[in-house]
Amino acid sequence: MLRKTALALVFFATVVAPAGAARVPPLAAPLLPDTHAAPTTLEGSIAQELNRIRGLHGLRPLRSTPALMRSARRHSIQMGRRGYFDHDSVDGTPFWRRIQSFYGDDGFRSWAVGENIFWASARTLAGSSVVRSWLGSPGHRENVLSREWRDVGVGMVNMSSAPGVYGGSTVRIVTVDFGKRRR
Repeated sequence: MLRKTALALVFFATVVAPAGAARVPPLAAPLLPDTHAAPTTLEGSIAQELNRIRGLHGLRPLRSTPALMRSARRHSIQMGRRGYFDHDSVDGTPFWRRIQSFYGDDGFRSWAVGENIFWASARTLAGSSVVRSWLGSPGHRENVLSREWRDVGVGMVNMSSAPGVYGGSTVRIVTVDFGKRRR
C-alpha cells in the first residue's frame, strides 16, 4: 500500500509512504565550502517543538534517531546544492527510497516513513516558526500530529548563495523525516 500526500507550497511540503522495496545505496553529497551542517541547537529546537506540540495533543514524543537525522540532513544538503525543493531526489528517486537507504526495513517486519520540508531566509528561521508553519497546512499538520510516527530525524543546512529556486540567497533548508518500524 502506498499513501502519498504532496502539497505544492512555497516553503514546505509533506509526503507519506510506506515502503518495502529493495535497498538503494545512499546518495553521495559531500559538503561544499559554502555549506555546513546545521547547528545542533536549531535542529534540536525543531525536534523539541515537534514534541511539545505533540504533547499538547496527548501524543507520545518522537525519538530522535541517527539514521533519520542522516537521511534528513543529506536531503537538505542535496536540495541546497542542486537548487531545487522537492521530496524526491534530483534524479527522480522517490523520497522513501532515499530514507530507506538510511532507515529501511533491515530486520523489520514493516516500516513507514513521512517527510516535511521547509526553507527560509537564514536570518528568519527559528524552530517554533518552522513547526508553526507546518501546523497551518493540513498535510503537514497530519505528519506532525500522526499517532503512527515513533521516530524523527531533523536535518538542516545553511547555504550561502543557494542556486535555483533559492535565487542565490542565503537560506536554511530543513528536512524532517518521520518513521516507524515493527519487528
